[in-house]
Amino acid sequence: MGYLSDTAEAGHYDVMAAMLGLAAKGGPTPWRQAASLVRLTFGRYKIRPEEYFTYALWRADRGRDFQRDFLANRRNRAFNSSLLMPERGIDTATVNDKLATEARMVARGLPFCQTRAAYAPEGVAIPALDHLRPLRSLADLQGFLVDPGNLPVFGKPRSDSFARGAAMISGHAGPGEVRFLTGKTAPIPGLAAEIVTGWPEGYLFQPFYRSAPELQAHVGAAMASLRIVTLWTNAGVEPWYAVIRLPAKTAMHDGDADDERIWGLIDLASGKVVKLRSLRDPHAGDLTHGNDPEVPFLGVTLPHWEQAVQLCRTAHESFPGHGVIGWDVFLTDQGAILNEANGSPGHLYQVAAQRPLLNPDMRPAYERARTFARKHGGGKARF
Repeated sequence: MGYLSDTAEAGHYDVMAAMLGLAAKGGPTPWRQAASLVRLTFGRYKIRPEEYFTYALWRADRGRDFQRDFLANRRNRAFNSSLLMPERGIDTATVNDKLATEARMVARGLPFCQTRAAYAPEGVAIPALDHLRPLRSLADLQGFLVDPGNLPVFGKPRSDSFARGAAMISGHAGPGEVRFLTGKTAPIPGLAAEIVTGWPEGYLFQPFYRSAPELQAHVGAAMASLRIVTLWTNAGVEPWYAVIRLPAKTAMHDGDADDERIWGLIDLASGKVVKLRSLRDPHAGDLTHGNDPEVPFLGVTLPHWEQAVQLCRTAHESFPGHGVIGWDVFLTDQGAILNEANGSPGHLYQVAAQRPLLNPDMRPAYERARTFARKHGGGKARF
């Protein structure tokens, strides 16, 4: 166990506990669940056990048609890769590198989360950005974390995903010790050593951005990120869907956590929250509230909505060979700010909407993207 391992540990899924929990709530018996899991795991659509529970695939209304249009995690990369367009230039290395993406967006004058400092050992390139301080050694890292002028700060790996290794450092707990947003503490030498050992490709330190004031009660102390997925079609870049991810109440970010996580489906035209779901408890049904038990979140219109959508459309133009990109956006009191680009996004729509990705309402935009990709060397596989 490390100081930055909470998210990775929370991401482990206990299938047996889920089976027993489902049976206790009136679902199929464990034996029937086991038979379904074997069929789905080794069948045509390669559905993982975790997805059987997350998407309530035991229900009678989630039969073959649902499974046909559902995009399982094991098919996700193949789906996203099928929309790559080699003839227009694929730039996966930049998309997968948070710092390289930032440099490209800053060069275009787009608002992007500014990295204050970046650790990378000698020999690993760090872009030359006016606001960026390179940290090249364990001593540099310790020096940065010891200085109270650098805190609070949000740290995250340069290339990892699912918020693994990410942490909100709120301040110092005492000499040579930092405190996280959760209240836990860590010695600076040990934390710095974990970063050097665990993320030799790089680790970033950014400001602690807060959600816009009108969202903070619903979101909590940590930042909720908005995922907007865009497609490239004959009409240009189109927004496909949007989901807001609320952090668990005791978490430092919106990644994996032990407490309840809520995702909301956003209407693209209006920016309104139209559906709320608990990520791991499909029995909970549709929700009306986020992290504030007193004020409903359902029906709220997100601030800076048009700016956020247009920002993602413009940013996607920097990657003409990528037919699909998932953008993480922060909605702050200063407006919408890009945080990350995901060249092979996990399709959060399916949890928030409780519908398969390629349902009749969503498929037409996918088909437009595939038709466009076929003109430029991609789109050979059809899902």
